[in-house]
Amino acid sequence: MLHIEGLNQYYSGSHILRDVSLAVPEGRLSVLLGRNGVGKSTLLKCIMGVVPVRSGHIRWQDQPLDGLRPHARVAAGLAYVPQGREIFPRLTVEENLFVGAASRKAPREIPAQIYELFPVLKDMKSRRGGDLSGGQQQQLAIGRALMSEPRMLILDEPTEGIQPNIIGEIGRTLRRLVDEFGMTVLLVEQYYEFAEKLADHYAVMDRGEVVASGAGADMQARGVRAMISV
Repeated sequence: MLHIEGLNQYYSGSHILRDVSLAVPEGRLSVLLGRNGVGKSTLLKCIMGVVPVRSGHIRWQDQPLDGLRPHARVAAGLAYVPQGREIFPRLTVEENLFVGAASRKAPREIPAQIYELFPVLKDMKSRRGGDLSGGQQQQLAIGRALMSEPRMLILDEPTEGIQPNIIGEIGRTLRRLVDEFGMTVLLVEQYYEFAEKLADHYAVMDRGEVVASGAGADMQARGVRAMISV
């Protein structure tokens, strides 16, 4: 389980994260919702060590992550798919995937499971990443993250700018990772319908704070849609 306790972060004097505390249950799919600019992406970057924490603590599997560099957190079992995907456009699909295995002994070939989850990547493995559509690039970014054999997958708005049919495929894949492979998933999302359909657990952020949380099945009854509407 991932435990976040009393996390604070600032940007140029602005208090971005305000005493954020959050527990992400193991082997479940948790969604973190909120309007733009409330600190969701900053929280993920703090979890991965991309952004330093001003105060507070993060523990993963009962071990503190404080002070660990991002590559050490990946080696500990965390994988991160950033907003915007950040694939390498001049590398082939296959080369992009191999980059994801940098934290462990590099495999000689792409595991069959990756191509089984994302068949389009096998069909396009020799094409450059920059030649893929946005939805295909998102699948590549997730596949690359899975190459590190994580126990927890963290995704920042994977539906952004993606065509509806690919959104559905991504949702089914995330559900499979949890239900069939026992993975823990933390998903930052603004697309309410996508989040509600997938969530085992939810949390809502506003102005840098967690203002609501609960079981995914209770999202509608708790008025979560209204909390995140502009």
